[in-house]
This record gives sequence, structure tokens and C-alpha cells, in this order.
Amino acid sequence: MPSEQPPSVVAARALLEELVRLGLRHVVLAPGSRSAPLAYAAEALDRAGRLTLHVRIDERSAAFLAVGLAKTTRVPAAVVTTSGTAVANLHPAVLEADHGQVPLILLTADRPPELRGVGANQATEQVGIFAPGRCRLVVDLETPATDRLEQQVRAVRTTAARATAAATGALGGAPGPVHLNLPYRDPLAPVLDGSDPAVTEDEGGSARLVALPAPASVVPAPVTPAAGSPGHTAIPDDEGTLVVLGDLPTAEHRRAAFAWAAHHALPVLAEPGAPPAPEHAHVVVPYGTLALRAETWLEAHRPRRVVVVGRPTLGRAVPALVRQTDEVHLVTDRADWADPTHAAATVHPFAALAVTEGSRATPTSWLDAWQQLGRRLEQTVTDHLRAGSRSVGGVDVVRAVDVALPEGARVLLGSSSVARDHHLGLARPRADVDVVTSRGLAGIDGCVSTAAGLALADPGTPTYALVGDLTFLHDSGALVLGPDEPRPDLTVVVLDDRGGSIFATLEYGEAGREAPFGRVFATPTTTDLVALARAHGWQAERAEDLEDLRQTVAAAPSGPRVVVVPLDLAQRRGQQLALTDAVSGL
Repeated sequence: MPSEQPPSVVAARALLEELVRLGLRHVVLAPGSRSAPLAYAAEALDRAGRLTLHVRIDERSAAFLAVGLAKTTRVPAAVVTTSGTAVANLHPAVLEADHGQVPLILLTADRPPELRGVGANQATEQVGIFAPGRCRLVVDLETPATDRLEQQVRAVRTTAARATAAATGALGGAPGPVHLNLPYRDPLAPVLDGSDPAVTEDEGGSARLVALPAPASVVPAPVTPAAGSPGHTAIPDDEGTLVVLGDLPTAEHRRAAFAWAAHHALPVLAEPGAPPAPEHAHVVVPYGTLALRAETWLEAHRPRRVVVVGRPTLGRAVPALVRQTDEVHLVTDRADWADPTHAAATVHPFAALAVTEGSRATPTSWLDAWQQLGRRLEQTVTDHLRAGSRSVGGVDVVRAVDVALPEGARVLLGSSSVARDHHLGLARPRADVDVVTSRGLAGIDGCVSTAAGLALADPGTPTYALVGDLTFLHDSGALVLGPDEPRPDLTVVVLDDRGGSIFATLEYGEAGREAPFGRVFATPTTTDLVALARAHGWQAERAEDLEDLRQTVAAAPSGPRVVVVPLDLAQRRGQQLALTDAVSGL
């Protein structure tokens, strides 16, 4: 039998042990006193090889690291915090996980009920702190106590199963964050009696605190359409239909959308993300929504209907097209579907994208016209980017990186200018490169931490991040790695134009608005990004030119590394306007 341990220690270990049994593989811990029972439990399980523990000093970075650990694996990652403001610092990642449908489990330690609402230190109302509807499940567990411990451990284990099911959407609903609020009373540390805290072996060989029956396992599964799915009507797919592919939670969702479009021979304008299967790539129009800037051509080929899959997030061209189209049909996998223009004629579940293998529509003149436009776009953009009289811009950096990436690489795109550079700069991103975005809310929060999570979750895949300098600085807490922490094999390429150049492409960057622009929109800094990275123990260097950048990127990441590429902030608006002008008359 296990030794006598404080109820908080027993309950914390029971919770993490059960989450591990249900599939949890990574726990991210931010230090604190009230969360000590969870910290001891996570460390013991890490030492036993049953999970991997990551420790971060910044709760916001910790939460985004957990987002990255879960984003492509679709297996929930947990983040542990102490009480008070520590919990509030999780909020940006909770919002991204909610809108991006990332399975995330929040384990927030709390004061017991008698210390709430009485002015106790580091005590606030944590239940519901993430606002209604942001979490798939919110549970305020009972404070562990000796006289009820056996019943409470039963509740902890079944709550772990509910949390896993809710976070993964395994029993219905979209994946997303789950919040378990965990009040603990002193004592918070395990008894020092020479044994590992309350670990025993049950008949099945897994570590358990008490001999209780285990709840049924919940197996996370991705949400993808299935042929013959009942309960939906067909999406309109006749000639004159254009497919717009916005943000989607997984590569499987994107591949299913590409397969449906190819099955019906429909052209696709796609935001950056995982590439289509090679056999479906012919329907993708190069440069995505840049095609909508070909105004002369578009007047003669205006779509009769648009099918929007997911949520478009890049620019204003798609909303403008939607407003001018007679029929707009949405495909979604969640109840709060994206319809900001209030133009939807029908809304379809994601299951409506199911296709029957073996049958395929014959290519049409409609698809052929869009393919011809794509070839003209590709030639026009290539000619413009080859011009030798302009300065190097973000588009050039993205193109150089795409060429140099090792086979099978994964790239996280920053949520501001870099995603747009990728969109405008690459006609056909490489089929072997997995492009990942964090566009649930498209904030610059936590992008470096998310990329580190991707690398740590899948160490066999060469992992990169492309971010702007402000995005990098905003998540500089991600650079802080303790000497005992797993270190990601990650190369972060920073496009350093000394400010928020995305605003230069909007009306704030127009001629005549120069006086306030720099200070209140571009917000330049004087931070030496290479020195900052080196101060935290990262390899760091400055790429002198594109060839230097290509050589650096070509080497698969080994440990954490930062490559800073200096750019001119002023060139961004000019480059985008020049590209728009170049294609407008096609």
C-alpha cells in the first residue's frame, strides 16, 4: 500500500496518472507554490518515463508551448499554473486554442473555498475566468480531504476522462481548451519517507495511487468527412463555383477540402497551410487571393457562387468578393461558423465534403480559365520579383527559405506580415513541406513558443518558424530554457524590418500619414535580436544576404537557433502595391 501522503499530493498524482493513461504525453509547468502537488506529480511521472515535463517561467509562453505540442499531434497537452495572475496569463493561448480547435488541458491550482473572497494572497475568482464558451469543459474540483479521499480520487479519474473527451471532441463537438480548477489545502509537498510519492503498481502494471477501477479510455480522433455521412444536403458544385479555403484546424481538414474541389473540378483559392495531395494540386490557383486583384480578368469570369471552407483571415479581397457574389455557401465543423459579411445562403457540416473514391468530374472550361489565370499570375509575379532594382523584401525571404528547406520540413508562419509574404511569394509551395499557421485569432502572441512545441512534439521533423521582429520580441519569453529542459531542434528565421510593417500596407501607411505612423503603428525598437537570443543561450546569427540565408536554412535544425534577416520597413507597402498593379490588368 502507498505511504500516507497529503490529500493534495494523492489527488494531483491521480489526476496526472489518469490523463497519461488516456493519452497525455506532455505537461508544461510554470512554477508556483499552490501548484506544488501537480509539480511533484509531473516530475515523478517524467522521471518514470511516462510523460515529458517542460518547465517555463512565463505562463503565457508555457501555454503557447502546450498549444504547439498539441496542434499537429491532436493529442492534448496540459499546462499547469499556480493561482492568481498566473491563471490570467493563460488567456491568449486559451483564445487561440478555442478558435483554432487545439486540444489543451488547463490545470490551474487554486486556494480552497475558505480562502476565496476573503482577501487571501494570490486568490481571485478562477472559475469562469476564460469567459463563457471559450472552454469545452470547466470543472471546479472538490478540495482533497482525508475523510473523502477515495471518493474524490474516483471523481478525479472520471473528470480526467471527461476532460480528454471534451478537449479532443471525441464524443462530439469541436476540439479545444478544457479548464480544470484544482483547489488544494496545505500541506502541499509529499511526505519525505524515502519512497517515490505514493506510487504503487496495480495488476495492469500502471502506476496508481489507490486500487480503483479505471474509466473507459477515450481515444482522440481527428474530425474528417466520411463517405455516406447522413444528415446533410449536397454543396452546390456546378460550373461557375469558386472554392475559397480559409483557416482550418488540421492538415486532414485541408486535404479533405482539396479532394472535394478536385473531385468536382473546381478552382481553389487557398490561404497558407498544409499542401494538397499531389493528385489534387491542379485545382489550386497560384498566389491565392492575389488572383482577386486581377480586376479586368475577374470582370469577365466572376463566380456565380463561392464555397467558403473554414474561415478566411488574410486581407479584404475575399469579403469583397463574397459581397459581390449571388450565392455564398459555407462549410464548417463548428456551430459559430464564419460569416462576417452575413451573406451565407447555406451552411454545411464538414461531412458534406465526403466524396466517393473512383468517380471524378471531367475538367471544365471554368477550371481551365482559372488555371490559365494562374499561369499568367505566376509569370507576372516571377518577372516582378526578378527585377534587380528593388530592395529585398519579405516575399524574397520566404521564397529563399522555401527553396532551401530540407525534405519533409515543417514551418510555422507568424501571424502578421509573414503569412502574407508566404501567400504572395509562393506560387506552389512545396508538396513535402508542412505549413502550419496559428490563425485561430491570428495574434502575434506565442508564435515562437508554439513553434517550439511543434518541434518538441515531433523531433524527427525538421522544424522552422518564420516570424517578424515584433512577433519575435512579443514572445521572447520562449527563449528562456532551463538547463534541465528538453531543447527543441528549431530554427527561427526573423524578418527584421524594425517594426510592424503590416500596418504600412493598410491605410495608416498612406502618403501624408508619415508623422504618426512610425511611433504609434510601426513601433520600432532598438533591440539587438541576435544579442537577445544569445543572451538566452540560443545559437544566433545575422544572414548577410539571401544566399547566406539559404545555406543556413538548408542545414536541418540541431538545437534552438535564431537567424535574423535585416529588411527595410519602407519597402513593404511599395512591394505589395507593385504586385497588385502588376496583376490588375491581366
